[in-house]
Amino acid sequence: MPKRRTNGVSVASDSTRDEMFVRIHGGLPDDAPWLFRVVLRSRAFLILTVLLTAVFSVIAASNPEWLLQFDEPISDWIRGDGSDVTFTRLITHLGSPNLAVAIGLIGIAVLWRRCRASAVTLGALVATALTVDIVLKLVVDRTRPSGSVVDTALGSFPSGHVIHAVVIFGLVPMLLWALTNRRSLLRLGFAVFTVVVVAVAVSRVRLGAHWPSDVIASFFIGASLLLGAERLLTSRWAGERCAVLGHHGADDSH
Repeated sequence: MPKRRTNGVSVASDSTRDEMFVRIHGGLPDDAPWLFRVVLRSRAFLILTVLLTAVFSVIAASNPEWLLQFDEPISDWIRGDGSDVTFTRLITHLGSPNLAVAIGLIGIAVLWRRCRASAVTLGALVATALTVDIVLKLVVDRTRPSGSVVDTALGSFPSGHVIHAVVIFGLVPMLLWALTNRRSLLRLGFAVFTVVVVAVAVSRVRLGAHWPSDVIASFFIGASLLLGAERLLTSRWAGERCAVLGHHGADDSH
């Protein structure tokens, strides 16, 4: 029997998208690889990232000189002789706040009617990342390295580019798994996430925009926000605000 079509879209296609949202709000399956379950489903890991964020922030604000004994030699090694950084400039844009905002706005527009909880979570994730970055820069007010080859604003701690890279590319593993239901692509997503985040972190140090401890702390800040968003998506609140799961769609029909 041919597939019924509504407004040019097949029912089968709608069913596939419904399954995707069900997987997103259901979280990882119980037989997912152990590391992924620890990273995305462990409350202890979320608490750890929050604690590490707090520790790095306090040290950076109260005793930045102590961090410099580790930061300076590592920074000198990464920056090297200051040779051509054209490629590094391109890499660093993967963590651009402009990219994060653009992806957030596009995602909200695409998701809003079909699954409001996903749209709200994505918007809150990007907005919180931007806010936390600015607030911590103002509060900690750490001096940046000298000789930066890119324009910088506010303080050195934390690295907004690293936070945004973690937040945006951290969505890739779950998205690939939700779209395909294939564990192999879940692993690929984590590989992409790791490579991009490390590359952006190194680029910020190499360009002289941040100290190594800034980018390390920023990873944990971004991870805290990402894990918080993941727990929100799998909460009862999210389930009650997703049309695909049988809730807010009824209100939209009026």
